[in-house]
Amino acid sequence: MAAISSLAENPTLVKRLFITDYYNEFGIYKIRVCKNGEWVVVTIDDYIPCYMNGGPMFSSNNGNELWVVLLEKAYAKLHGNYWQLRAGFVSHSMMDLSGCPTHHYRFPEGMKYSKVKKFAEDLWPTLLDADQKGYNICGGTSGVDIWTEGGGPDREFG
Repeated sequence: MAAISSLAENPTLVKRLFITDYYNEFGIYKIRVCKNGEWVVVTIDDYIPCYMNGGPMFSSNNGNELWVVLLEKAYAKLHGNYWQLRAGFVSHSMMDLSGCPTHHYRFPEGMKYSKVKKFAEDLWPTLLDADQKGYNICGGTSGVDIWTEGGGPDREFG
């Protein structure tokens, strides 16, 4: 979802993924994804998994837009099922959805908070430069906040 959100900042990148770029009364859509360096076409229908009381089980749309749920369904189909999308590196999905090379920065395991802070400060100019060049930028976590949960070491940095 982080890669899709980042991609949405550049509508041209989103539009080039959709071969079927209009509402299809038959509910069949073709979506282009770059997997392992090759563009492949994934054909899906518009049956979206929903909760019993309504609403999509996974991503959701904004108003009457379908592109997010369709793109997620195509990506899930490419990987076997939705469950396979629950974790991973955002750089991998960004490469799959953009076809462009990515770079992954990772905070070293077991790094003390003061060193993480320094690492982040050193990374900031690189992120600013990438943003000024128009690169898509994403962030991800392991889902465990070891710094701020429960009033971690330094709440002023969020």
